[in-house]
Amino acid sequence: MKRYSNLYQNICEVKNIEQAFKEVRKNTRNERRVYNMKQYKAYYISEVYQMLCNHNYTVGKYHKFIIYEPKERVIVSQDIPDKIVNHLVSRYILYPAILPCLIDTNVASRKGLGTSAGLRIANEYRRQCKVKYGTYYILKCDVSKFFFSIDHDILKAKIEKRIKDKEALEIIYKIIDSNTTGLFIGSMTSQILAIFYLNDLDHFIKEKLKIKYYVRYQDDFLLFHQSKDYLRYCLQEIKKFLEKEKLQLNRKTRIFKSTDNYMFLGRNSKGRYIRYRNVKRKLRARKYKYNTGQIPLSSFVSSATCYSELLQRSIGQLVN
Repeated sequence: MKRYSNLYQNICEVKNIEQAFKEVRKNTRNERRVYNMKQYKAYYISEVYQMLCNHNYTVGKYHKFIIYEPKERVIVSQDIPDKIVNHLVSRYILYPAILPCLIDTNVASRKGLGTSAGLRIANEYRRQCKVKYGTYYILKCDVSKFFFSIDHDILKAKIEKRIKDKEALEIIYKIIDSNTTGLFIGSMTSQILAIFYLNDLDHFIKEKLKIKYYVRYQDDFLLFHQSKDYLRYCLQEIKKFLEKEKLQLNRKTRIFKSTDNYMFLGRNSKGRYIRYRNVKRKLRARKYKYNTGQIPLSSFVSSATCYSELLQRSIGQLVN
């Protein structure tokens, strides 16, 4: 297995820092922050350059907030210098070392792939399996609390197999250890490290279990096969494999028949969103705001009445 060196020097180049700054500014929605970045561009670039060249970068404070779509999660945001460093480490250290070893159907957080590619591949596998087998089965797996459960020591050992540059490893470890447990959702490095964490599982499924039709988006993945019994065997082997990674599957994991409806990447087998799931999440969000004093009772009651009607209508559409 090839191990990569001379990576850290790339994040100390001014042109690369400028490019990372542009990406961060492009992805920033807060208008006041964008204006501030334009005004102090030279300062930010100089600050990051000095920190990286002097090897005295420390990860700044995380700003946490909650989202409710597609499900309730804690997301983090960082200050501008940390975001710039995050992009630099991702683009010039992690991507060159990690991307070459990933399988093509590991579709999350990669250019030209993503959820649309995951849905397209899943649909193509359904079409091929229907032609080839007629009736077939799908093992849908979902890892419980994936980002939160990623083990730092296991992750570092995996990274060391791909990177031998000590300076690069040092800054990666600083970023990993800035999370008390697991990895926070929201940073670019977390997304890349997460898709890499299950890379060994991908190869195990493809090469050891010999599953030809397989697609994964982060912790959500599908296995297609003509034999339900073989997928039961695969499920037990996957559970054993994940135990070594200190992970476990959640209750949404099960085997579906080809004619069954199931969810993948927020959509059903026909590629449509199921509205009542969104309604329930939005209602939960409004309840949280009421409990924390952000909205009055009258506002919550109005929302509950509206969402209740939508929920009944959606269930009626599903039944009919």
